[in-house]
Amino acid sequence: MTDTRPLSGRVGIVTGASSGIGAATARALAAAGMTVVLAARRADRLTAVCDAIRADGGRADGIPTDLRDEASVLALVDGTVARHGRLDALVNNAGTGVVRLVEEGRLEEWRAIFETNVIGTLVACRAALRHMLPRGAGDILNMTSVSAHEAWPYMAAYAGSKAAVHALSQALRAEVAPRGIRVMTIAVHNIATEFGNAFDVTVLPEAAARWQALGLLNRDAALLDPADVARAIVFMVSQPDPVSVHALEVRSRAN
Repeated sequence: MTDTRPLSGRVGIVTGASSGIGAATARALAAAGMTVVLAARRADRLTAVCDAIRADGGRADGIPTDLRDEASVLALVDGTVARHGRLDALVNNAGTGVVRLVEEGRLEEWRAIFETNVIGTLVACRAALRHMLPRGAGDILNMTSVSAHEAWPYMAAYAGSKAAVHALSQALRAEVAPRGIRVMTIAVHNIATEFGNAFDVTVLPEAAARWQALGLLNRDAALLDPADVARAIVFMVSQPDPVSVHALEVRSRAN
């Protein structure tokens, strides 16, 4: 018989959990038995997602967190361990991006992208490892993008940040895998989330047309639901030791 709650007894953190992939992942992990701590900047949205998880019988807490603030990230991780006694999984999902040509780039946007997507991920990994390494066990799963390995014009800064996350994840795996820690990445493409809501609407149409012309985006392919990615994440962290799904890519069949 298939175990419907393979993550019972484990404690995990999901960043960027107020909506989209992060919220779906938190719900899926909780349904699989994990006690989940949700992190994001929007406290009201965190509360709503936690309430929904609890209503379905899951265990969830929300801790407002800014990934660009080191103290905030440390409080998230250390607070989770203080309350629940352990940390078994960290899903670094929080991220931001813009659509803009490099020649028209804005320094404040670049800083926000790299401080959130790269530095925030590194700080969270470091904080989690300080609890995982003494136990010799734990999962770190970092969210990347297909743009990390493909040439996406108008998204150079975002793609660069995700390429950095992929590379740092590989290096981190080499550092900690012999010490019992799994480090995994999941790359996604064209998921129906709020990610693009802040894109410059004067630039997005020309960017989308260029992506389509380059074969990077099939406008006729269905958008995937965040729950599709969440199922993949549950699969990855549910594997028995020493199995590791090092890297996984989730995209629509026609993309």
